[in-house]
Amino acid sequence: MAQTTKRALAESMKKLLAKSPLDKITVKDLVEDCGVNRQTFYYHFHDVYDLVEWIFREEFANIAREEIDYGRWSEVLYRLADHLTENRALILNVYNSISHGEVTRYVNRVLRPYVAAIVEEQAKGIRVSLENRDFVTDLYTQGAAGLMCNWIETGMRRSQLLRLEKFEQAVDGSLGLVLKNFEGK
Repeated sequence: MAQTTKRALAESMKKLLAKSPLDKITVKDLVEDCGVNRQTFYYHFHDVYDLVEWIFREEFANIAREEIDYGRWSEVLYRLADHLTENRALILNVYNSISHGEVTRYVNRVLRPYVAAIVEEQAKGIRVSLENRDFVTDLYTQGAAGLMCNWIETGMRRSQLLRLEKFEQAVDGSLGLVLKNFEGK
């Protein structure tokens, strides 16, 4: 029952975000739209920002369950772009209402496990410490996340996604070389 209520509040938040920026949405607006009382909202969340964070975590969990071909950077990036596009109103209104850092952290959290899987695949047969694999994962995650966040900042225009193709071209084959640079160190 608790998850059902949380999901209902999340759907109300998404619906309201389609019309208004996050900083204009109140708990009162949410409970009226959802048909629950304020106590119910506060039983589950501290405030509207806590609800948005929960939505991000749930969306991340859904993405993490998807099967992805870790041999192709573009699949990872375009999957995330598709997900963000499906939630365009939520992402843009959150991005424009609160610290851009929250959306940046979300994009990084979503991308990192996929990049880590790509790094692990490429590291097979190369003696690279966990610390260095972690560093390389952060390096590539932040590069990809930076492009994704720039895409969000520019209004999520489809034409900007061409930069993701350029990213894939730029990093194609480089990961193995970077990992070899750390071999035995």
